[in-house]
Amino acid sequence: MGNTGRKKTVAFYEIVRPKEAGDPRFEHLDWPRVLGNLGRIEMRQRRYVHGADVYVGDPISVQGRQHLVLARLRDGDIQQIDWEHNHISDLRLDGNRSVVDTTIICFLPFGNVIGVIQGSASAPRPTALQRWLNAMNVVNEDLAVMPLVGKKAWEKLSNAEAVNLFEMRLRPGQMMFPSDAEGLGDFSRQAHRRNPDALITLTMKIPKRRGFGRDTSRSRGERRLREDVQHFISDFGSLVGPDGAVDRAIAHVTLSASDGSLIEDQINFVSDHITAQKPVFLRRSEGQAPWYEAAVHAVLDVAAAHEAELRDAVRPVP
Repeated sequence: MGNTGRKKTVAFYEIVRPKEAGDPRFEHLDWPRVLGNLGRIEMRQRRYVHGADVYVGDPISVQGRQHLVLARLRDGDIQQIDWEHNHISDLRLDGNRSVVDTTIICFLPFGNVIGVIQGSASAPRPTALQRWLNAMNVVNEDLAVMPLVGKKAWEKLSNAEAVNLFEMRLRPGQMMFPSDAEGLGDFSRQAHRRNPDALITLTMKIPKRRGFGRDTSRSRGERRLREDVQHFISDFGSLVGPDGAVDRAIAHVTLSASDGSLIEDQINFVSDHITAQKPVFLRRSEGQAPWYEAAVHAVLDVAAAHEAELRDAVRPVP
């Protein structure tokens, strides 16, 4: 086995019901059967269009286990470099073929947990997987894809009455936020684009008002900030970590105590985000094995090393 390519990031997510459904978790689905059924239909029927983006899912089998490649068609002119003849030219494909950006999704055998590797910054994100799964109607209800953070951290965010402050720091490096990012992701993309060499800290805070009680505008601001934080962690959770593009992500939240009073607490997504940032080298075995096998093995290696943490994160509260 030899190292090839660059280090990649393995991020773990949980497939749940949408938050509007009340109880988010359900029994572990038979994902091998689901993916097997999807693999038996024509690829054009596994095609989903969202705005200007076209996604196609391709179930794959690695050592007898079913996983998924989710591809996003690349539009515009695609260029290639010819090192032998020393020139750059248009990439022309024979037949009915398309260039795609791909994400590997591995389905673990417990808790509806998935491990994800994005092939590039423009590859499909978990929100795209969520839309694709629902478009394929794999179950008789809507599904959501949520980042697998530490159980206590996610419960705090889900149960918070309000988020009063959110602070994150972007490290210098390659721009990781795509052009269609929204909310906090869009703020981050714009800041990083204008200052690619700067260490950028973004703080959003809902100011307290003088007097007693909580006025309407403050409550509205806290709710909106909470939604922004939830969306950001859902979309870009794989960037959060000590070695990630976002090496600081802290939320100050308001929680309800058992006696009905309100208490202030803090969530540190860098320390509580279980295996969200796990750089690994994709390894390719000798011969002509499909490239995605290395990605699947990388995900499963990380999952095995952190299985206890992952199982604890999805274990029901007693």
